[in-house]
Amino acid sequence: MRIFYDTEFLDDGKTIDLISIGMVDEDGRELYAVSSEFDQAAVRRHGWLMANVWPSLPILRNPRGQRGVDRLDVTDPVVHPRAQIARMVQQFILGVPDPQLWAFYSAYDHVALAQLWGPMSNLPAGIPMQTDDLVTEAKRLGLTPADLPQQEAGHHNAIADARHNRDMARHLDRIARGY
Repeated sequence: MRIFYDTEFLDDGKTIDLISIGMVDEDGRELYAVSSEFDQAAVRRHGWLMANVWPSLPILRNPRGQRGVDRLDVTDPVVHPRAQIARMVQQFILGVPDPQLWAFYSAYDHVALAQLWGPMSNLPAGIPMQTDDLVTEAKRLGLTPADLPQQEAGHHNAIADARHNRDMARHLDRIARGY
């Protein structure tokens, strides 16, 4: 069974620091988790993450509206330590028969997911060692990313992006079947 997912992360060229992960399987089961351990200060210094990812996270707003002093609401039910997210993701993936992971431009997503357990050699049994790519499937069908359904809202919110990945895959399935 296919599992569609997306991650949001801070990438400095050496490490990928998971911010959030969203997963949706073909039966509609969902998982959304935000790490309580990502480097919030580094995200605040990263213009693109502040503009695109930060607004979708559970944030405690500064009542005086001072920029840069907002912080992650660690009491929100979707916020968890990385070790707990690793267990949740493992249970989610192993909860389906023959899991296949799918993402849009999947390379970094797979690294962010795999690093939940440390180095690749620590990947738990049953967790796929690779993620299939929706962009590659589109190319196989003679399409470009511009030919895929466009996401209306929720860009860079991991669960909204995972749902959209499922919708894109269903679109590609229809094209592959010839209708």
